[in-house]
Amino acid sequence: MTHISVPLSDDVRRLAEIAAEESGLPLDQFVSLCIARTVTKRSDDPMFANITAYEGDAPTDMAENHDEYLYGEDA
Repeated sequence: MTHISVPLSDDVRRLAEIAAEESGLPLDQFVSLCIARTVTKRSDDPMFANITAYEGDAPTDMAENHDEYLYGEDA
């Protein structure tokens, strides 16, 4: 297990301590759980997945005319 030090504002630490107490966890376990949930949620998000958004040759003017490609000619 790796240990890290993270500076927190007094307000954030106080809120984290309250939330940890309400969840019945020690502060270090609560913070670790919050980080684990955040990075797991992010890895499940297609926005951050390594997926192909467009297959084939892209038009050479796609960046310049992206509204037209996304919303049609009347955009």
